[in-house]
Amino acid sequence: SGSSGSSGSSGSSGSRGGSPSVGNRATASNLKPKSKQEIAIELSNKLVASTSAAEAVKDKEDWLFLTVPATLVAGGKATLYYNKAASAVLSQASNVELYAKFNNWELGAGGEELRINMSSSGVADFFKADFVVPKDAYELNFIFNDKEGTFDNNDMQNYALPVEGEMTAERWIDLAPERAEAEYLRAKEQRRVEAERAEKEREARALEMDGHNARDKVEFIKSEHQNLQAGAGTYDALIAKATTSRGVRRMKISYNKAITVLAGAGNEPEGPGIVLRLGHNGWQDVIDVPLKNASTASRKAGDWLEATVDVPLDAVSLNMVFYSGDVYDNNQNQDYCVAVNRGDPEKVAAWADTLVEPLTKAITGARHAEEARQREIDAKKALAEQAVRDKAERVRRLQMKHVLYTKPEEPIAGKDVTICYNPNNTNLNGNEEVRMTLGYNRWRHPKSLSGLEMTKSIAGEHYEVTVPVPKDAYALDFVFSNGDGGVYDNRGGLDYNIPVQGAVVEEPPMYVVNICVEMAPIAKVGGMGDVVTALSRAVQDAGHNVEVILPKYDFFRDSPLLGGTQYETEFDWAGTRIFVSTCIVEGVRVWFIEPANGMFSGAVYHGNDDAGRFDFFSKAALEFLLRTSRQPDIIHCHDWSTATVARAYWEDYHHNGLYKPSVVFTIHNLGYGADLIGEASYYSQKFTTVSPTYAWEIGGNPAIASNNSKLVGIINGIDQGIWTPENCQFLPVQYTAENCLEGKAAAREALRQRLGLTGWGDKPIVACVSRLTKQKGTHLIKHACWKTLDRGGQYVLLGSAPDPKIQAEFQALSDQHRGENAAFVFDFNESLSHLIYAAADFVLVPSMFEPCGLTQMIAMRYGAVPVVRRTGGLADTCFDVEVDKAKAAWEMEGSTDWEADGIDATNAFVFDGTDEGSIDWCLNRALDAYYDAPEWFRELQQRNMRQDFSWIGPARSYIDLYHAAAKK
Repeated sequence: SGSSGSSGSSGSSGSRGGSPSVGNRATASNLKPKSKQEIAIELSNKLVASTSAAEAVKDKEDWLFLTVPATLVAGGKATLYYNKAASAVLSQASNVELYAKFNNWELGAGGEELRINMSSSGVADFFKADFVVPKDAYELNFIFNDKEGTFDNNDMQNYALPVEGEMTAERWIDLAPERAEAEYLRAKEQRRVEAERAEKEREARALEMDGHNARDKVEFIKSEHQNLQAGAGTYDALIAKATTSRGVRRMKISYNKAITVLAGAGNEPEGPGIVLRLGHNGWQDVIDVPLKNASTASRKAGDWLEATVDVPLDAVSLNMVFYSGDVYDNNQNQDYCVAVNRGDPEKVAAWADTLVEPLTKAITGARHAEEARQREIDAKKALAEQAVRDKAERVRRLQMKHVLYTKPEEPIAGKDVTICYNPNNTNLNGNEEVRMTLGYNRWRHPKSLSGLEMTKSIAGEHYEVTVPVPKDAYALDFVFSNGDGGVYDNRGGLDYNIPVQGAVVEEPPMYVVNICVEMAPIAKVGGMGDVVTALSRAVQDAGHNVEVILPKYDFFRDSPLLGGTQYETEFDWAGTRIFVSTCIVEGVRVWFIEPANGMFSGAVYHGNDDAGRFDFFSKAALEFLLRTSRQPDIIHCHDWSTATVARAYWEDYHHNGLYKPSVVFTIHNLGYGADLIGEASYYSQKFTTVSPTYAWEIGGNPAIASNNSKLVGIINGIDQGIWTPENCQFLPVQYTAENCLEGKAAAREALRQRLGLTGWGDKPIVACVSRLTKQKGTHLIKHACWKTLDRGGQYVLLGSAPDPKIQAEFQALSDQHRGENAAFVFDFNESLSHLIYAAADFVLVPSMFEPCGLTQMIAMRYGAVPVVRRTGGLADTCFDVEVDKAKAAWEMEGSTDWEADGIDATNAFVFDGTDEGSIDWCLNRALDAYYDAPEWFRELQQRNMRQDFSWIGPARSYIDLYHAAAKK
């Protein structure tokens, strides 16, 4: 091998001038033998160096590719030759690029993928690339391309060559957890370092801005000092006295309410007090300070209140108004203004200049305090959201336990877990022999176990088997079969999946693109717009990448929510120019398709030409994905309006470059476009509808019946970031379940004032917020008005009818009953809808059919009790207080015995019929409860507010569905 020789040799036969020094002599004691792999590397390197291109390709002129050495060596140099003349796709290419990695595309060379511009070898049509094979390689994976979008990838099978070395495919898989852990720790430390650097940079910018703001304040004082003090005066109702406490300048404010519009205000123990609203230097840094009764020693004639406040260090004037509830004393629209003595007016500028440093410190301190407050809010919000996620997962496990559970309940990466499966509650019922196929990480992990025989437990009907959980497993995946594998339980095509705790890797995000024609709040017509936005946000919050593609309607130009829209690209297609722009809407990236032919002028829906408009849009959206080289994992299309996406993708785009996506389709309402919906159900990998009960109701429809094996009903949620009384800007008092009595009382008062209803007797409010169509049960909505008034309640309706005949009927109802106990608003008003939900005791949803419905869930979020007909999504979310206790406990808590578990999760009054007698019976029960059991009723309202109708659970179901669809 070039290193052998006799030990102790005095030199080669040609040497002269004496023996070499002892220190340079190789001896048997210090000569380390070379390993087999080192010898192979030397031979490989020599072969590469000594082999010309002509020698390499001799007698191989018709080969597509070859390597020197013929068998690649781990750690050695290599040359790959590519014969473009032998390629069916790159024979005319002027440039050829080699794209390669190793070990099933998991290992790069030097940590990076190989992208090599292949050079001419000097032999006609042969290009070559030189590279070094990593020492850990067992296989080379590669493809070729012309750098213009044309690929030679072995008909999408890619090319692979073995590598000779110490690594094997099996050992590579066994070492995967170690590699994953090392990468996880490296990435974690990198994120920490980057976050620390980013925070330092942010703080440096903020400090610079603090100084800038301080100097602006100083310059404002110097230029406006006289004007700021010119408005100061003396007042009969106000005395301001400067004081000092421990070196802090303060001002004692005394206010005589007896001679103001607030005379008599603040006297009720439970009512609002009187508050000082205080600002300085033209209403900067406004704060509210409650006033208290003046001390006896300082009392003068009148009804005096007082407060002592710190004087801001830059204040030259204090601005004040006083208020109680919604009544203000603002000095007859002039406000109160008190001058702050800063000494000689001629020296104010010099004094102001001394404020730069202390003002900067004060601004920085206030900013830090606000940042800390916001961090605390964010932390509490994160904890609350995590609690909801934890409960949703706990309920999911409980609801699965009669079929599948694990010991321990939460599997831990790196430890064994026992899988317990009951075939008697599945399609494997009756099989004595049960086998399990196990995978990890949504079946993406290289390890899997097939045909594992399960043993029936001594007690119970579950079969068990114990399996290892790799350290790099974040999820367990299962399917089960009978003994011969002829019958499988794969959870209706979704497979069983259980999260794993403590994995050294994180689940990689999926890339999901929604193609649709509605999105709230920018293009909302019906519930679909709400679903698209909320589902996108929820899946994104779960760690995935979500985008939306919409038509660019011309009314978007007037939307204040789209001010940040930016140009993205443009291209010619289908006889017109397509312009694409983008904006973040509700936290989600949205792409807007705008054809130059003006197809999307006017409203979202036109009528007869909508099918053609939306078919054009659907295909233009796919063209955009193709032209911009996007490869989503999932394309999710919605309802009839984008149903043609599914067929167009598989027929026109999948085999022409947009190769990766699978298609998921959602039916929001089968009442429209059944033919297109049927087509999409055939071409999609999975399709859904918006509640389990609606899925059952429509399952026999001829349009979709033949594809029902792919249909999944997933209940919608509501976006609790939008529908939350705790932070609702439209309410007079924001509230939670804990103070809902106070919050709803304030909302009732505000609603009655706004709509001209009487507050006498605090009557129960029955509300309806709905489009007025036959689907929504208009005959029952009208009858409910009569029944409510007959039972001494108040009735509020918000909505309008697209059908003039129905609208006329409701106008007649309004003409007859509008007054101190009934109000009708034939419009959609966002702020009013929030106020109605908060004020209402009952919300009416008597639909003839209802795919999902959001109204009932929003109502419960605001502490109102639904009165609903049992259909579609109403049946899946509303549980009658008398007859649905078992169902409610199962659906909301995962309990199989509500009595033993002490659970009451009922939340509504529910009826089944479609006649007036049915709703009479239901409303009578509801109003009886309000009148006869007020304490129980208030507890019901609080219980409704605490129930989870967020998108966290549904998003998890959709993510499972996306993974199932991605398997194609």
